[in-house]
Amino acid sequence: MFTKYSVLALCAAASLNGAAAAVHHRHQHPRRELVYAQTDVVVVTEYQTVTVYADEEPTTAPAAVPTSAGVEDDQVFSEPQEPTTTVAAPTYEAAPTYEAAPAPASTTLATVVKPPPAVESSAKETTAIPTNIQVVPPPAEEPATSIVEEAVPTHVTSSAPTATETSAPASSGGSKRGAAYNDAEMLKALLEQTDAISWVYNWGDEPWGLDVDIPYYPMMWGEKFSSHWMENAQAACDKGTEVLFSFNEPDNAGQANMSPEYAAAKHQEWLNPFADKARIAAPAITSSWEMNQGLDWLDQFFKACDGKCQFDFCNAHWYGPGGDEGANLFLEHIRNVHQACDNKPVWVTEFMAEGSASDNEIFMKKVVESLDGPEFDFVEKYSYFMVAVGDTFLMSSTTEPNALGKIYANLA
Repeated sequence: MFTKYSVLALCAAASLNGAAAAVHHRHQHPRRELVYAQTDVVVVTEYQTVTVYADEEPTTAPAAVPTSAGVEDDQVFSEPQEPTTTVAAPTYEAAPTYEAAPAPASTTLATVVKPPPAVESSAKETTAIPTNIQVVPPPAEEPATSIVEEAVPTHVTSSAPTATETSAPASSGGSKRGAAYNDAEMLKALLEQTDAISWVYNWGDEPWGLDVDIPYYPMMWGEKFSSHWMENAQAACDKGTEVLFSFNEPDNAGQANMSPEYAAAKHQEWLNPFADKARIAAPAITSSWEMNQGLDWLDQFFKACDGKCQFDFCNAHWYGPGGDEGANLFLEHIRNVHQACDNKPVWVTEFMAEGSASDNEIFMKKVVESLDGPEFDFVEKYSYFMVAVGDTFLMSSTTEPNALGKIYANLA
């Protein structure tokens, strides 16, 4: 039998044996060292495009915001307001939500800003409009425009619009070319250098200081400028104006912003009374292919009119890429407008290419040559966007045309 002393002895022996074994425990363990890995630091610069609207400048300066058209502090407007030499840039917004009596938000050039029509501050309400930065105009009160590249629908089915019998085209000389402006003095400087421009407009219903020998055509921009429209339109007709424009991009939430049904009712109220005094345009539509915009909106407008809206021609706008590709897209869109308008004449009162300088010049040369040619004899008049300072506009300064302006004015 083991006694407690025997157990203690055995434990002591085991302990000594373990210690001895530890003396001979000399095989190597893996050695661990600190290894420093080299790290590459990559700096990524993220650019943001910011559309700035007049009188709505951001409270903090955005980080690195490139301008797309060489436009610095200038802004352009596409609804009536005090004329200005500044320019802003247009993009089309998502399909607008319509209300019974929409109050259009001010616009301009998308990353293009459009100018609104020039309006006397003492008697007219003024609205600041942005334009890209890019901007598109309502009557001067410049866009814009972002301009976002817009696909052109390959086919449009529309009910045949019934309207006034097409009257003879407005007589403004042999040239189809017109000029959209907000600054009368800048326009005069251009007109003094060329006779290629045969008519002008400013998205408003008064020329505001412009005194030239070529026709000025008033526009009923939209609801916000309705208070003085009837009086000014009648005065223009009394002076012999041959054309009155209907709403400016009612299919664009940033411009006139009207449902087809509401626009049809208001067109009959504000334009029909002058059908025996001047040629009337259908509302000017965007080139957007989204539902409730562009040609889809125009088709709904014709249906809502039910043959009661008086108009003699359709009015189209277009913004997209430059170069031959952009020119082909533009010309195809104009063909589609002609078809949707039941083959009535077409006016193009805003168009702009937003590519490189060389691509924009290629676009301009091809487009004006095509629009002046026999294939597009249904295009009665057209006007580039616009007489303003900037690489994608027509002027390099308030008195001199840039490369695009020289092509457009037959100076190059």
